[in-house]
Amino acid sequence: MAAQAAVVSTAQAGPSDAVLVGVVRDASTGEGIEGALVIVTGEKIQGERTMTTNVSGLYRIPNLPPGTYDVTVFAKDYGAGNKRTGLQLRAGVTIRVDVSLVRSGAREVIEVAVPAPTVDVGSSATGLSVDREMAQRVPIAIPTGKGAANRSFEAIAEATPGARNDTYGTSIAGTTSPENKYYVDGLSVNDPGFGLNGTGLSVEFLEEVRIEAGGYMPEHGRSTGGVINAVTKSGSNQFHGNVWAYYTPGQLEGRREIARREGDAIVTERNLNWIGDAGFDLGGRIIKDKLWFYGGVSIARTVYDLTSSWNRVALDPQGNALIDPETKFTVTERIAGTTQRFKAQGTTVQAIGKLTYSPNKRNTLEILAIYAPSLSGGNGTFGMNAQTGQPEVLNLVGDYGALARKYRDNATDLQFKWNWRDDDGKWNFDTILGWHHQLNQRNAVDGTRVGDTTGLAGTPSVIYRQTNNFYGADGSLLEPGMPGYREVHSLTDLTPLPSGAPAGACDPMMYGYTDPTTMDAQTRSVVCPIRQWTAGGPGLLYDRRLDRLQAREIVTRLARGAGHHVIKFGVDFEYTQYNSNRGYSGNQIYRESTNGTNFADFRMYSFLSGPDDANVIRNLNWNVMSTTIGGFIQDSWSIMDKVTLNAGLRYDAQHLFSGDRTLAMALPNQFSPRVGLIWDPTYSGKAKLFVNYARFYQSVPLNLADRAGTGEPGLQSFHNAVGPGACSDPLAPGANEPGGACTTDANRLLIGGPADPDQRWALASAGKTPIDPRLKPQSSDEIVAGGEYEIITDTRLGVQYTHRWLHRAIEDMSRDEAATYFIGNPGYGIAKDFPKAKRVYDAATLFIEKRFAKHWMVTGSYTLSWLRGNLAGLFRPETGQLDPNTTSDFDLISLLENRSGYLPGDTRHSFKIFAAGEIVLGNGQFLRLGGAFRARSGGPTNYLASHVLYGFDESFILPRGSGQRLPWNFSIDPTIGYTKILRKDLRLTVSMDVFNVANFQQILATDERYTFDEVNPIKGGTIGDLANATTTDGTPITVNPNFGNPTLYQQPRQFRFGVRLSF
Repeated sequence: MAAQAAVVSTAQAGPSDAVLVGVVRDASTGEGIEGALVIVTGEKIQGERTMTTNVSGLYRIPNLPPGTYDVTVFAKDYGAGNKRTGLQLRAGVTIRVDVSLVRSGAREVIEVAVPAPTVDVGSSATGLSVDREMAQRVPIAIPTGKGAANRSFEAIAEATPGARNDTYGTSIAGTTSPENKYYVDGLSVNDPGFGLNGTGLSVEFLEEVRIEAGGYMPEHGRSTGGVINAVTKSGSNQFHGNVWAYYTPGQLEGRREIARREGDAIVTERNLNWIGDAGFDLGGRIIKDKLWFYGGVSIARTVYDLTSSWNRVALDPQGNALIDPETKFTVTERIAGTTQRFKAQGTTVQAIGKLTYSPNKRNTLEILAIYAPSLSGGNGTFGMNAQTGQPEVLNLVGDYGALARKYRDNATDLQFKWNWRDDDGKWNFDTILGWHHQLNQRNAVDGTRVGDTTGLAGTPSVIYRQTNNFYGADGSLLEPGMPGYREVHSLTDLTPLPSGAPAGACDPMMYGYTDPTTMDAQTRSVVCPIRQWTAGGPGLLYDRRLDRLQAREIVTRLARGAGHHVIKFGVDFEYTQYNSNRGYSGNQIYRESTNGTNFADFRMYSFLSGPDDANVIRNLNWNVMSTTIGGFIQDSWSIMDKVTLNAGLRYDAQHLFSGDRTLAMALPNQFSPRVGLIWDPTYSGKAKLFVNYARFYQSVPLNLADRAGTGEPGLQSFHNAVGPGACSDPLAPGANEPGGACTTDANRLLIGGPADPDQRWALASAGKTPIDPRLKPQSSDEIVAGGEYEIITDTRLGVQYTHRWLHRAIEDMSRDEAATYFIGNPGYGIAKDFPKAKRVYDAATLFIEKRFAKHWMVTGSYTLSWLRGNLAGLFRPETGQLDPNTTSDFDLISLLENRSGYLPGDTRHSFKIFAAGEIVLGNGQFLRLGGAFRARSGGPTNYLASHVLYGFDESFILPRGSGQRLPWNFSIDPTIGYTKILRKDLRLTVSMDVFNVANFQQILATDERYTFDEVNPIKGGTIGDLANATTTDGTPITVNPNFGNPTLYQQPRQFRFGVRLSF
């Protein structure tokens, strides 16, 4: 027998399973053999899968879980049988095994070993598959990244060429992480409210992770990013399992570079205490070849140390601050007895259970259940932000009760799958029913919750931010007490000096003034300056409950006609729901102006019932929902076994409903054409050239229906902070009581025009946001092209080019500076006077991949890319604002200038290499070696300022990307391990991963806040224009002394130790 293998088409296989196809031919004539029996066996399927070839000799066996299989072929007059062994199948891939039989009277089955193919000659999809071997042998998930504690499947997606970590997950092909589609065994686990990965399942429970970066077929929809599918493990006829533990001790960290902040009296050091996870899993049979089970439990914990200390500015005899000549930083002295230590910690438990039942060879049923609760914060500790995976605070510039919260984040998933296939393999039906549920709570650390009127939840949050001003509008020097003079807050003005510190350690110093004309005057120097301090309550609190119900039916038909066709069509339905109860502690957040003359109602749910008649809302409780129905049809047409044409069309229609159950937004007519052409120039499955076009539509998360579709009414007023009886401190006793200094209208500044009905209050936001009746869904287009060649056995080399551009975006906009908003497509319809939303990604990638075989593997890539536009995606990287489709990028006319340029994800060069191998030592012993290498050029930086309504970092003073680019960063992550086979099917492995072994401490981010002041963009401005820049009220701006200083360095060298017992 001669066997020829080739990967045929990802489009033919489902996202979690593989498919075997091929033609059985007579070796002498080349004609297909009708009636040959093809039998597939393997540890991942119950019993065996069989099919009889059709008139052309074609067979197709679908729904094979990732794993290793044997294929045996029987045909009358062609001997006793022919067997192909050790065929490794991956998720979402169709393997083609053509078999040529020789007429023979042999009475023994002939075994043939043909290496599994590497080139996918029937698909134009780009991306990466990470199987269990790679996930366990290569250090991919960095310990301190999002989902790294339990090594979630999203964390390892960063290994994909062109992918990188962003604030909320993994960015793929120039998009943002909320644009990705996340699946577990085909079940969508996206957060219905914000689009993030809602179930960060550990790789310990997975057989494989498939990342589709682009070029995927119409079966996949509702994503303008990548498609990440995690395939869970299953039971088998043999009992199998693992017990594992991983531990990363902070005590072994390398030297950590501290991001120094100029001009602040508080310095915070964040150090890893420890990260670890432990767990077990077990799979096996209940009834052989009929009923299998799989289950597991893991627990992961992350602990950081946060250490803060007070520092005072060192002064010369004249009261001037001393400057370090090398760093240009102000010289500071740590104050003894002021060190405070806190922890930021979180714990996550994951439990999974799975049953697989095959009552007969036609039917397979599967039930999957996942429960993953998480707790963090409280009891004197800070919490972990579940959306970013990082401690909720970086710098302890505020009171504990104002900065810390208590979090609870739970995820629950249930799924039922039913597969039916006919005996001849021509028809295949897949039915999927699923439910994804999330609970996300953010409470005050004293246990009080949203809506409570006592404790921290009943205390307003206050942001103090007064800065220095020693010069008048005419440039003259001001003295204390003169109009316009102000100085930065002294830390002891806002919080008591720690009891262990020397008395008076932060008292301002008084010096005689040296100007001859004012010899008798004295000036005061603040020695413990603080530029921003948060006190009072914790601000925004919430209780969110989210659900996603989904149903899908997919039919696959095998047919002939001018070649072979695999026709697939299906329908799917989703119902999502988002119940959000939210409010601000003490009803609002106060924010001090930088000149110290007033406090603004920065955030407050409220509305006007008459002229200057404000009504405050303690909390909002909306329950919004959406329905999405879609369908697709696609055909993978193999023409003469040399060219494959993949073509199809997808249609989706999404409807979002507001809190009163009325229709908030209709997004029908989402027609997504996809077409790809693949040619194998070798005609042997060892090479391909391909090109593909696709349109992708985004599924709008429910946060839009909750905030814009239902409404967030808000007002703003400004409280006078100067003079007797003024609102000088909103946290002063009685200041927030009825008739208090910060509630009486007597202290509210007049901000309305002469003819305005409202003199003291301004509308910051209103009820439902109007929507353009001609609104189009958000979409992007993509063209990919490339080629691959199998250079040696098990190894392929490839090159690919991706051009992806934003077609239309959905955003909220305002023409009257936030008094009213509307939702539309920027640059189209009623928003045609706004600039079009643009994002263009171009990337060329060279890659090599060798799967694990003959004791070694390697995956490497180099990507050259450009990312330009005026919209990063579904969140704002500059501020971290996560409001999909309602970011601040197009909100205000006054902020539209200078937003086009290189986007934050623009990384020109990216190198990635992942390798692993093992050395056989004998006597059942193996030495495991491997590692990872990453190198990436730095991204762009900006000149940002504050906005009176929107706050910090909203105004681009100069065009986007005008700042100096960040430097290159490198990381070398070796691993070493030892495996001992204790007895048959029982092995012990110990390992050590070293991340950033060279302890590179390169800068990853700098402070892009040029000033704390409110400054409008300078249209087309240059750095030379900054010298004459002024605030919105015409006064000279105060440059942030930390501008351009590092805010984030690479994680230091870290060790992760692991032990695993497998059976």
